[in-house]
Amino acid sequence: MLQFSFFSLLLYWLTVLPGTGLNDPKHKQKSPDLPESAWVDSVFTSMTDEERLGQLFIIRAHSDKGPEHIESVKKLITDYHVGGLCFFQGNPQAQAELTNEYQNLAKLPLMISMDAEWGLGMRFKDGVVQFPRQLMMGAVQDNSLIYDFGKEVARECRRLGVHLNFAPVIDINNNPNNPVINDRSFGEDKYNVALKGFQYMKGLQDGQVMACAKHFPGHGDTDADSHFELPLIKHDSAHLYNLELYPFQFLANQGLQSIMVAHLSVPALDSTKNLPTTLSRKVVTGIIRDQYQFDGLIITDALEMKGVTKYYDDGEVESKALIAGNDLLLLPESVPLAFVAIQKAIANGTLSQAQVDSSVRRVLTSKYRLGLWEPQLIQIDNLWEDLNKNEALGIKQQIIQQAITVVGNKDNLIPIKKLDSLSIASICIGVPAKAPFQTELNRYYPVESSNLPSSFSAIQAQAVVQKLSKKDFVIVGVHNMTRSSGKNFGISPQTITLIEQLQAKTKVLVVVFGNPYSLKNFDNCRNVIMAYEADPMTQRVTAQGIFGAFSFTGRLPISASAKYICHDGIKTDNLYRLQYGEPSLAHLDAEALKKIDQLAEDAIRKEAIPGCQILVAKNGIVVYDKSFGTQTYMEEKPVLSSDIYDLASVTKVAATTLAIMKLQEMGEIDLNEPISRYLPELMGTNKDSLTLIQIMTHTAGLKPYIPFYQETLEKDSTSYCPSPLYYCNVNEDDFQIEVATNLFLTTTYEDVIWREIIQSELNPKKEYKYSDLGFIMLARMVNRLTGKPLDIFVNETFYKGLNMSNTTFNPLKTIDPNRIIPSEEDQYFRNQRLQGHVHDMAAAMLGGISGHAGLFSNTADLAVLMQMLLNNGYYGGTQYLYPETINYFTSRPAGQTRRGIGFDMKQLDNRMAANLPSRSSDMIFGHTGFTGTCIWADPKYNLVYIFLSNRTYPSMRNNKLNQLDTRDRILSAIYKSFLPDDITVTNP
Repeated sequence: MLQFSFFSLLLYWLTVLPGTGLNDPKHKQKSPDLPESAWVDSVFTSMTDEERLGQLFIIRAHSDKGPEHIESVKKLITDYHVGGLCFFQGNPQAQAELTNEYQNLAKLPLMISMDAEWGLGMRFKDGVVQFPRQLMMGAVQDNSLIYDFGKEVARECRRLGVHLNFAPVIDINNNPNNPVINDRSFGEDKYNVALKGFQYMKGLQDGQVMACAKHFPGHGDTDADSHFELPLIKHDSAHLYNLELYPFQFLANQGLQSIMVAHLSVPALDSTKNLPTTLSRKVVTGIIRDQYQFDGLIITDALEMKGVTKYYDDGEVESKALIAGNDLLLLPESVPLAFVAIQKAIANGTLSQAQVDSSVRRVLTSKYRLGLWEPQLIQIDNLWEDLNKNEALGIKQQIIQQAITVVGNKDNLIPIKKLDSLSIASICIGVPAKAPFQTELNRYYPVESSNLPSSFSAIQAQAVVQKLSKKDFVIVGVHNMTRSSGKNFGISPQTITLIEQLQAKTKVLVVVFGNPYSLKNFDNCRNVIMAYEADPMTQRVTAQGIFGAFSFTGRLPISASAKYICHDGIKTDNLYRLQYGEPSLAHLDAEALKKIDQLAEDAIRKEAIPGCQILVAKNGIVVYDKSFGTQTYMEEKPVLSSDIYDLASVTKVAATTLAIMKLQEMGEIDLNEPISRYLPELMGTNKDSLTLIQIMTHTAGLKPYIPFYQETLEKDSTSYCPSPLYYCNVNEDDFQIEVATNLFLTTTYEDVIWREIIQSELNPKKEYKYSDLGFIMLARMVNRLTGKPLDIFVNETFYKGLNMSNTTFNPLKTIDPNRIIPSEEDQYFRNQRLQGHVHDMAAAMLGGISGHAGLFSNTADLAVLMQMLLNNGYYGGTQYLYPETINYFTSRPAGQTRRGIGFDMKQLDNRMAANLPSRSSDMIFGHTGFTGTCIWADPKYNLVYIFLSNRTYPSMRNNKLNQLDTRDRILSAIYKSFLPDDITVTNP
């Protein structure tokens, strides 16, 4: 018997998951009246010989074939009492309906099986989650993910009425030219294959689905396909026992419930000429049953395959398979002929009745353990929803993220760090239009995109090289590949030449969306990522990793060349940029988040807002990012994620407070000092002693606001309009402050505003009173201390490095007007639509740049900003603020029950009106805006929530958004998606 090495046992104990297998009572369905052995005896004795024999057959079934096929399946169920079906192509709905029909015909419930190695997606093109193939999973270092995958596949199988999955494949693929196994294997390392095969097996069986390890004794080192011929394995027995057989014995000793035997010629195990291992008693009984002491089901590979039928008559194969020691006969060519041949073998003593009976009892025992002692009925309602749970997509994304492998990073391109001055291009070869990979790259940075077909001319290549050679570096995506080595995995010679020509001119990063064996084509490339598959999610996740949203940790599961060796892989830095992923990836309930859609649509329906953008990020992952409605009620222009909104008072934290935080770090200010120290013109006024911390916590006694604009209006016969004393329709020397389209305020009026602020009265009580005036003063202080206006200072210090290209004051200077959401139809001051000019009147009169209002942005940019704060000031490889600075500003000063320094926070005084949901922690910080905006970050839960709208359109007097409490109700729904209903929020 094969002995396990100490190393293999150590690996096993280090990676095994806690839990139990199918035999554990905790994982069983409710028990029938009889215990297992009594039930098996009862059913066995009640059967005729034909009914018993029928239990040993699993026949082919499709859900995409016509009535003739269906009737043939039904006939075999009723006439020959077959024990199981193996479903192939079709769709889930049709398969479920047919399964119910077939189960109703069977005297004993059928064991339904599928070849679902990488999940139901192996058989269904649509309607199910498409998981990665096993070779990609072979690159994953956290084997618990493979368990999670197996458990999820089991859940989906059981929902579809499937009890047996012909998986995992534990062949060791040590032949790159293998036409049948290839990417169906976990790779070439026996320990990696065994451990991942074990986790997959355990996940399936813990999920009440029988696992079937295949293809014994190992189909990995062959260049022939047993579907068409009998492959020959030439290795000696020592090699086979040390390598190919290793994973099978490993799993057999760990509770594996079934093994599939392949059609292979292996002279070292049985030298009989042209005898497939499936029909070899030396292999099936001698090794599996006797050496391994395996008491589970032994199942043949498909008996219709030419690798086994080529040398035998119809029916003879099935009888010989039973004689060899197999229990289940998979996909016989002819059940009637097989019955005749088997009965003849029993009659002449070639096959013992006791052996047949033993196999029948094993089948019945398996059926009992799978719950097939009771009728099987699949509920058709909600089938699609149940097969496409968000949790499955989360598992898929985790696998992809951990599998992607960096095999070259000589130019230190991965991850991309500094974004403020790079010129980057991407070209995807093999896709006709912009690929998901390129779209995702553009989410992080404006990467210039282009595409080429798989084959292209030298002239096309020359044009590409000439165009892209001036870039700092070029990302080349290789797409539309094939899985086999034939025709070089679909990679054309032109592709290799183009990459080499580009690399001679500039830095190049090659991303291979295909088979890892193809890496032999890229030995001369300096920077290479192996992404394994071209699935859209894989493309998107790869792009995220390139920008440092997570660390690449994958390791090659095979050797592709002398340069790219099995287990190669470079771990890259995590720059903690935002990821984009499924809610379940961050442990949120996707169904609960659908409440957000309802609340947003309700607000639009009730005309509280024309439209909005909403973003939710949890644990650094954007799990919800949607736009709703239209820019205005009158126009049908939908709100897009790239559109920008007037943030109103969110400016106070997204610009002014950030600037003050940085100035404090620089040692330029002391928050406990009076502002007059930095603005000497305030000395001797009633503002002389106001400290910065008082101003930022709204406890300085300042007036809430001053309606400066009213003094600049004159009344005509029906309404007020801008006075020509202060305004001009053209930009002239004395009129340069643009407050609206073709409306310019006299340049000297800024001094008037400043004088009015200085002369304004103070409340003698230094109690909390929200005020815009203090933040107007702070912006002036920033300018005075830095020599730069607020907009330039925050852009250079924060926005540019964070690539917040949609965040700006006075957006009409840089942003397409069609992307700027209108904020109001102003009929009281500027008498026109406000689109790109700040809504706040005072901010407009200050040139659109003020400390209390004026900033425009979208949810994506603001999420980056807030995540940077949650990351303790770190983002994308840069430390923008110190952790202690953030902690100081987002804490309540002594005596405060609500406000941080600049930031709004949760009201802690129960006597005051609540301003945030009860589930939010005491640590939450952010701000709201008059136009219908809010940004919140909750450090306790690493949560970011952004809501942007133009509730002031067409009139700022529309208060329905506040009356509906939409913003807070959405935040409540977010908390409910990851906190239980009975949660009691406690805080450090």
